Amino acid sequence: MKSARRAEIRDLVSRSFANARPHAPRVAPDGRRLAWLEERGGTDAILVRRISGGPVQQLTATIEPVTDLAWSPDGRAIAYLTGTSLRIARLRGGDALLAEHAAGLSQPRWSPDGKSVAVISRARGWGQIVLVPLGKEPLKQLPEAITPSGVDVISYDWHPSGEEVIWEASRDERDANLVQLTISRTSGDPMERVVAGTDCWATGGRWLPNGKDIIAADDRSGFFHVVCLSVDGLRREIDPVSADDVLASSAPDEVPVPSPDGLHVAFLRYETGGCSVQVRRIADGNDSVGHRLDPFPGNWSSLSWLPDSSSLLATGQSEAEPEDIWVLPLQGAARRITDSAPLVLPTPPAPPVVVSLTARDGLPLHGLLFLPRGASATTKVPTMVNGHGGPTWQFLRSWDPLVRSILEAGYAYLTIDFRGSTGYGRDFRYALHDEWGHGDVHDLVDGARWAEQQPWSDGRFGVIGGSYGGYLTLCALVDEPELWAVGVDRYGDSDLAMSYRLGDRPGRLDVERQMGRPDDPEKAPLYRRASPIFATEKIQAPLLML
Repeated sequence: MKSARRAEIRDLVSRSFANARPHAPRVAPDGRRLAWLEERGGTDAILVRRISGGPVQQLTATIEPVTDLAWSPDGRAIAYLTGTSLRIARLRGGDALLAEHAAGLSQPRWSPDGKSVAVISRARGWGQIVLVPLGKEPLKQLPEAITPSGVDVISYDWHPSGEEVIWEASRDERDANLVQLTISRTSGDPMERVVAGTDCWATGGRWLPNGKDIIAADDRSGFFHVVCLSVDGLRREIDPVSADDVLASSAPDEVPVPSPDGLHVAFLRYETGGCSVQVRRIADGNDSVGHRLDPFPGNWSSLSWLPDSSSLLATGQSEAEPEDIWVLPLQGAARRITDSAPLVLPTPPAPPVVVSLTARDGLPLHGLLFLPRGASATTKVPTMVNGHGGPTWQFLRSWDPLVRSILEAGYAYLTIDFRGSTGYGRDFRYALHDEWGHGDVHDLVDGARWAEQQPWSDGRFGVIGGSYGGYLTLCALVDEPELWAVGVDRYGDSDLAMSYRLGDRPGRLDVERQMGRPDDPEKAPLYRRASPIFATEKIQAPLLML
């Protein structure tokens, strides 16, 4: 009996960490080839093939996984990051080290002339842009950064001329919720211009081909909307609606992208459980395509254009579709490029239902409900309540073997986009400030109370989550111990002050932006309240920690 139970737990663990998927697609400058990352031999490697089809070439075989990549302007090489190293792999053979630093590098981007590769380096503690020149020997020391110390660059983009970069960072020490877009010279000239974000969160600055205007997104209106900016600071919203057009997650692959011809912008419009791929004309904001480009509702990301501006490239997935890379033409049918489906495709779960409820303090909440087949008023089922990671994120419909296994076992799966989640505007995000491990936990509990009143519920509940969701699992088991029959914590923290002090700098800044500092006497009680480690004696339910 015990051995059978151990086998069940091993299967649950293996499903929860299953992650073989094509991701981070990058189109070659000639528009004919595609590079992406996918697991090979236990680690992520760069794969290359023609977009039209044909054999797949594995370009790297590193011990540590490749984390990012970028094509050279001539299409003959790919710069990539693995471990703490910046390397170049040539398509016709050869692999060379350019630079490395123990503090880590991120976001390689070739200069337009192909003579250097920019990266974000933490060599001095902050995330700063450095330009690494191509040479015969690897650099023994990184060059001086072109962005100032004391500021962490989130993302950036080269000017078409190569003489400037636009970069995103929070620079206002009084309010970390303000995020600015700044233009700096690549020559080392200290002169710089802030073009957005003095009164809002501005993100994802990308140059238009004319070198005079910028596509970005900001939340000045209360929702993240795509905007067109001029270098003189003029701002124009494109198709504003009461929905978020970016995740506010500082993810470079989630931002709006202008077309190579400068006529259109593509972006992701978020809704409960997913997002849609939208295209608007930059000049007037009109929907010249007339429809969303994604072929199915789900989780879409990594938008990029083919060089002729006729189609987009993106990754898409849902509970019924494994993550794959797709070509999305402005006119015509979408086409899947990769095929990551297992040899035997399991029967997909029933599509989820969007649920709406009201939190105990009156805040409107939304989420998704997945029901196992056969659940009804006469066949009642237990429910697993999920809190997503982040917390500045939202639950997105994805190909998740763990969720599938829970449904196959006969449980309902209820996700709640608790306060602080993206997709519902700035006020909803700010509702989590000073409320970690408290207001968000109450939202999960209120979600379970809502489910308790549904005809298919048998009144038994578990709570499950990963990362921040794992932390919420622990908080929920402490906050309402009698409610839960089981908890599953996937790598969640339990002591928020300890996490703040031992975490990396980006993580600390994120916590500080929402909760302040733990050494602030006014904030210390909030950190204590937000740390379930100090109340573990209240936990009554069995707890599985992965």
